[in-house]
Amino acid sequence: MDATSPVPAEPSSFAGSPRQADAGAPVADPHAQALAAGAEAAGHRVIPLKILHTEAAKGFGGQEIYIYRHMLAMRERGHDVSLLCQPGARLGEIAREAGFTVHTLKMGGLLRLLRGIGTVSRLVRRHGYHVVNTTSRRDSLIAAAGARLGGTPLVVRSRHLMSPVNSLLTYTGLPHRVLTVSSFVKQLLVTRGIAGERIGIVPPIAVPPQWTQINKDDPWQCLQETRTEVRRELGFDDDQIVVGCVAVLREPKGHADLLHAIAPLCRRHRNLQLVIVGDGQPVMDRLLALRAELGIASQVHLLGYRLGACRLMTAFDIFALASHKEAAGTVFLEAAYVGVPIVATRVGGVPEMVMEGSNAMLAPLGDPAALTHALQTLVEDPQERRRMGRAGWEWMHSAQRFTPAGHTEATEHYYHQWLKELGHGQR
Repeated sequence: MDATSPVPAEPSSFAGSPRQADAGAPVADPHAQALAAGAEAAGHRVIPLKILHTEAAKGFGGQEIYIYRHMLAMRERGHDVSLLCQPGARLGEIAREAGFTVHTLKMGGLLRLLRGIGTVSRLVRRHGYHVVNTTSRRDSLIAAAGARLGGTPLVVRSRHLMSPVNSLLTYTGLPHRVLTVSSFVKQLLVTRGIAGERIGIVPPIAVPPQWTQINKDDPWQCLQETRTEVRRELGFDDDQIVVGCVAVLREPKGHADLLHAIAPLCRRHRNLQLVIVGDGQPVMDRLLALRAELGIASQVHLLGYRLGACRLMTAFDIFALASHKEAAGTVFLEAAYVGVPIVATRVGGVPEMVMEGSNAMLAPLGDPAALTHALQTLVEDPQERRRMGRAGWEWMHSAQRFTPAGHTEATEHYYHQWLKELGHGQR
């Protein structure tokens, strides 16, 4: 196991050169010191915590984006946040570049599990974390057990997915409490037998676009200027109607359903274009074949993975995603933030991430006619597109719970409440 700690950087910066972290001696009574410490910020009493987040996945999808944005927001708030992940994990690389201390540990297999528990136990004792927040099953088995063995006051398991819970051990036996991203996922966990009073809900963060001058006198006009610029870069003119989808290419994201639903509209409206941003095999090959089979190959653009996907979304007239399951869906918040109306399936936590009828139209899962109808409504009504897009944009500028501040306040509320319930410090 190793740990690296870059030169401190601003939360939004990727500057800093890695150096080896000081192994350090045990901190004298760290829990009592930090739990008693307080800071006044904007009239709100912030009690800094030392937090270790853990994640076993090596990729960088929605779950990892949630963790990274959360870490940035909590650090900006004044908390000391570190990460434990596997060597080579993309989240670890990005977090290290942003100035976080990143510890690495190989995970997988019984021997690594047993060794890892001991390693984490020593790690949490040495650094004196108040909270260890685990994410996936593999890292939860290791880190939650090690944190409990090492005496960490609060061990939390996060749940960002709506797939079935196969084992209750990493939700009930090892962690003290559970955090999830939507009421829908909380209900799934309750149905599985996890006590509702042990579960908190903290939605994902909608990050304001960094590529636009949002402090202009007219930020909406600034957004429209960006839209024109990006459409020109992509080769679309003002007469074309662009439906866009941003999602990793996996079967549950429903890309094939979207192609089937939009095909009759493409044949009716030759100026209609579908842009799909995301990569993944074998779905990419299937979509290439399907667009040819449906006779709409010239109107379906498969861009693969793209950096700055949120900026690309400004070029869309409509955002569409026909997911079969979705725990929450940060991408819906991002679409709203750039003033794009949404067509999606009414599944999982999606209804909690949009305002149905205001900035979004939702179709039942497995109803292709309803999905086509929702798309048709917006394709053929530019005034409704503008109304719904503006409604979503205004909502994102007023919905406190999706802001970094709202997110961190909710997280702090649960952490401090649970620490108090477990007998650690006065709240």
